[in-house]
Amino acid sequence: MKIAIIREECSFSKGGAERYAANLCNILCEFGHQVWLLAAKAGDGLNPAIVHVPIAVNRATSASRTLSFHRNSQRALAGLSVDRVFALSRSYPADAFRVSDPIHRYWMKIRYPGKLHRFLQTLNPRHRAILELEAAIFNPANTRCIVTNSALSKRIIGEHYTFPAERIHVVYNGVDLEKFSPSSEPATTLGANDDEVRLLFVGQDFKRKGLAPLIHAMAALRAAHMRCQLRVIGRDRTAPYVALAKELGVGDCIQFEGPSGKIQEAYRVADLMVFPTLYDPFANVCLEALACGLPVLTTTTNGASEVITEGEDGYVVDGEINGLAERLAEKIRAFCVLPPVRRAAMRTCARTKAEGFTISQNARTIVGVFNALSAGGIDGGFTK
Repeated sequence: MKIAIIREECSFSKGGAERYAANLCNILCEFGHQVWLLAAKAGDGLNPAIVHVPIAVNRATSASRTLSFHRNSQRALAGLSVDRVFALSRSYPADAFRVSDPIHRYWMKIRYPGKLHRFLQTLNPRHRAILELEAAIFNPANTRCIVTNSALSKRIIGEHYTFPAERIHVVYNGVDLEKFSPSSEPATTLGANDDEVRLLFVGQDFKRKGLAPLIHAMAALRAAHMRCQLRVIGRDRTAPYVALAKELGVGDCIQFEGPSGKIQEAYRVADLMVFPTLYDPFANVCLEALACGLPVLTTTTNGASEVITEGEDGYVVDGEINGLAERLAEKIRAFCVLPPVRRAAMRTCARTKAEGFTISQNARTIVGVFNALSAGGIDGGFTK
């Protein structure tokens, strides 16, 4: 099958969505498919058989970046003859669109809870561009089917758009079980005392990922005499969060380390991954952590919570911002008092859980979705 993949950035060194795109392209090639990658940036490590079609992007503003990538991708597609078009970034028309990024109409309600403030924000060129593009993508006349990586995303689409539910396919993410694997040696302490619990936060966009509530939870844990250290790994402005940590008296137990090219090493030496996102379709960092034998504490507003078994390989708390810090502190306290044998059992369960979500399995399911699409498509079909 000749498959065109649309993703603005495709790289093993970027975030979860970019790594997903890179893994999918490589696996599709291994399966014998011909792959065209329409991307502004393509990182190292991609199969040399993949044809990279560079897409020009106008980076003058956020709105121009979003719209120019969409429009230039569609222009590039006009010159290709492929069987299926799979959009992993916001673009249409397409045979299939994968919800990789947050559904913007839903996120706006979380980010701007006040109706007036939210309305005023919709006039912002960036938000307006994304909302208009999103509405066009979720128009059934423009997209033959939607692929979501969680039941959460399917439900949100149903609440905000009129896309037919039978054309929305839930396909959970996969993870590289070789790259992300438990350490063969006991975890080192990275400078922490033996009785300190090593917490790990990994992500960009600290506000949406819930770093502030986690810092408040750290203060509550210290007040309860729980000895915890938190590593924060990811790219974002750290100054407001460093200041918050100092203000709450926990600046000495939180390390801000920036992005890491060897994130699997951080997973292997931590005791508990804490990912209190206010909204994520499915944070792949959670699967990566599980694959490394690291239990995960996350929120109901993260699609990845659907694969967590409470108390066995992690914990799930309500993602509502009000009271989130208290709920996080409660679960972390519960983990802290577990005996070593119980923590070890959770690590084993975490790895076992991840083994059910492979990249190959994900790609086979995606190909199955492609095969199920009728040759004629909708309104004559979009493939060329």
